[in-house]
Amino acid sequence: ETCSSCHGPDGKGLPGLGKGLHESEFTHGLTDQELLDFIKVGRSTSDPLNTTGVEMPARGGNPSLTDEKLIDIIAYIRTLRK
Repeated sequence: ETCSSCHGPDGKGLPGLGKGLHESEFTHGLTDQELLDFIKVGRSTSDPLNTTGVEMPARGGNPSLTDEKLIDIIAYIRTLRK
């Protein structure tokens, strides 16, 4: 639910918000631990690697997401790779 508000309910992204996760070289190029570390911190709009101009808040803006829940989300993201 948290991620889908920007990345879409199918993970294909929403224009002007979040990129699609299906063919994301960024997410699929990271190890699970590296992706967990990234999601826990997020990405500010001032980060030069932010190409959307939209902040990705830490833990997707949901501080109640535990590391265990984030690991489950990462497992789901891995299923999206085509």
